[in-house]
Amino acid sequence: MTQDTNQPLDLSSAAVVESSLLAFGAGMTAQNRQDVKNSYLFASLVANKRHNQLTLSEAWFDYFLEAMTDCGWAVARRTHEKASDTAQSLKLSNVAVQAVQVAASSLLGGGPVVQALGLFAEKAIDGLGKNEEALTLFKRSLYRQSNVMVGVASCIETKDGEVVMALGAIQRTVRKEDLDTVLFDWDSNTSATYRSTAALSFNTQIYAKARDLVEQRLGERAVSRIMDYDI
Repeated sequence: MTQDTNQPLDLSSAAVVESSLLAFGAGMTAQNRQDVKNSYLFASLVANKRHNQLTLSEAWFDYFLEAMTDCGWAVARRTHEKASDTAQSLKLSNVAVQAVQVAASSLLGGGPVVQALGLFAEKAIDGLGKNEEALTLFKRSLYRQSNVMVGVASCIETKDGEVVMALGAIQRTVRKEDLDTVLFDWDSNTSATYRSTAALSFNTQIYAKARDLVEQRLGERAVSRIMDYDI
């Protein structure tokens, strides 16, 4: 690990990781950002191999979190429920941001940091629509399956060096008419939508022992399924 990768970065950023968006707050080191992306992709691929998202969305999410735990993440809280709003239909962007805020509140108890994590999620979604290359990578998986588990996560690194993540995962059926639009513009009430949340903290020392193995197993997939973009 070089000195540069240990330096806190001044700007916030986001990344497409498979079918998820990860937002990173300013002050997080380059090494930790990379470790978060790789561990997240690794856990996603492990869960994909074990469970079908269409029929076993909750089991998929549980196994994803189990794989995250193996990579050094501690899960403080998780939920899984059907997302609905009797008053009016919701855009998936709202469902996703709310899920991140729920996870952040359970981990941090409220306050400006929770608001910041929600804002990072909003910026990640907004920034995706402005980056054609990242959007193309993100939507690629939609053309391969009729059902998707889409994640939105916000990460920060505290002054004490602790990395925390607030994660919202949205599972729903993909309609043909949805494929040519930005996913987060979809109406959540046009098909059954399930919302999962998780609050996690990262033990970087545990992951450091597994880093080489994770990177080796990911291989070229870490390059082809991860893309950074500005927010």
